[in-house]
Amino acid sequence: MAPAAEEWFILYGVPKVVAMEETIFQESTNVSFTFNKAPLPSHVTVADDALIRSGFFNYPYIAAAARCGILLLCGHSKIGFTYYLCDPLIRRTLGIVPPDGDDLSCRYSVGLISDRSDTHLMVAELNPSSLAEHGRVTLRCTVDMCSWVEKESAECSDIVERREWHGDGVLTHKFFLWWFDLSYCILACDPFADKPRFHQIMFPSVPDAMPFYPNPIYGDVHRCLKVSNGRLRYVQIHGTSVEKMEVSMWTLSSSDPADAKWTNRVDVPFEKIWDDPSYRSKGLPPQVVPAVALVHPMRASEVYFCLATHIFSVNLKEKKTVDCEEFSIRVLPHKICSSRLLHAWRLPVGYTKQSGTISFPFRLQ
Repeated sequence: MAPAAEEWFILYGVPKVVAMEETIFQESTNVSFTFNKAPLPSHVTVADDALIRSGFFNYPYIAAAARCGILLLCGHSKIGFTYYLCDPLIRRTLGIVPPDGDDLSCRYSVGLISDRSDTHLMVAELNPSSLAEHGRVTLRCTVDMCSWVEKESAECSDIVERREWHGDGVLTHKFFLWWFDLSYCILACDPFADKPRFHQIMFPSVPDAMPFYPNPIYGDVHRCLKVSNGRLRYVQIHGTSVEKMEVSMWTLSSSDPADAKWTNRVDVPFEKIWDDPSYRSKGLPPQVVPAVALVHPMRASEVYFCLATHIFSVNLKEKKTVDCEEFSIRVLPHKICSSRLLHAWRLPVGYTKQSGTISFPFRLQ
């Protein structure tokens, strides 16, 4: 049987919160989607019966997406900080009270994953409090979306280099959750194991690396980790001056973290991108280093960048600019678009229209 056709969207990671009485919500729903063709970002709007409007630092955030399309949202509700599962088909949310913690410490450490039989979803939080001193981490997990279980990491976990953890996010790929700190490493495990074995994968290093961007909201604008064409891809912008800036991509050799190594490095000087007619024809300014945003989920050679109010993609093999659109973000934070705020979201064809004709094991009641 041929695999189901998919659509993909660039999803802005901060949902807009509006009054439940707004006419954008269909009957019996509290979520609305604005789907735009890439490279324009798509948006999620949530009713204020679920999330409440909050300030610059405590804005709601889309933390993760399962391969069925269900999203995991973090935000403040009337009872405090809350997780929500957001179903793009029936346009409803399911609230989950987290075990503890606050917005800023949890939003980049929580992942969403389905088991190998596609019958259960799990929300899993990484607790790295003992990482720097003891090289150990724990997980807090829920499958029933009510009770939480704490899991100790296995004794055989492969965590060698120890330091303080500053999480940048988590990816779901091939039955593993891949937590990452772009200044440090990846920690990957199968969270359904009784005692998950964590695998540590250090990020590649370059001698001319840009300083790690310390902003707690936007994360780093010169580095990103995404999944594309069945592999994890790490992209980094580096160089000692504007004239010597280049973008490099590495590919993780295996989707099994126990065997994974960084391979197939590709280096492209920005001068070659800026000098190509395809870049100049888009009206983009030369000699201005952009923020790296994401990698095309099916075409690994195509990387997306943000520059002022533009988002554009470049084919690294051909050094040509492919797409370019101007956009604006009307919800906070809106000054910079980084890889933390833009997700590549893959959906079965038909999910862009509310319908009851598509069947999947996970549906929110």
